[in-house]
Amino acid sequence: MYLTQHFLDMVQNIILIFLRRRLSQRPAVEELECRNILKQRNDQTEQEERREIKQRLNRKLNQRPTVDELRERKILIRFSDYVEVAKAQDYDRRADKPWTRLSAADKAAIRKELNEFKSTEMEVHVSSKHLTRFHRP
Repeated sequence: MYLTQHFLDMVQNIILIFLRRRLSQRPAVEELECRNILKQRNDQTEQEERREIKQRLNRKLNQRPTVDELRERKILIRFSDYVEVAKAQDYDRRADKPWTRLSAADKAAIRKELNEFKSTEMEVHVSSKHLTRFHRP
């Protein structure tokens, strides 16, 4: 009983130390504000800003010219008289997957070509050559 409790206390202390380290690595509030991640606004100011944006956009929409005014300015507007509509059930959304039709020999040839390219043509830094992954033949 004592041993398990002692073990649990040790685990708890390790977790506590880990969490404290992680918390100490978090950026400060000032840094988050500078990076525009944390904003120093309350809900009321955000709502006011949204209201202002909404009013500005409504004004722009109300001030836009009508179709007749655009025609008078000789700005051409065309509306299509024909609209194509298809039922969702009739429309095939599946993509063609040509890689599913490859034979084992085709796949082996592709792997061989890829390995050959990696070993002869692909430029890799000398210190990274050992990290190049070759596919099984």
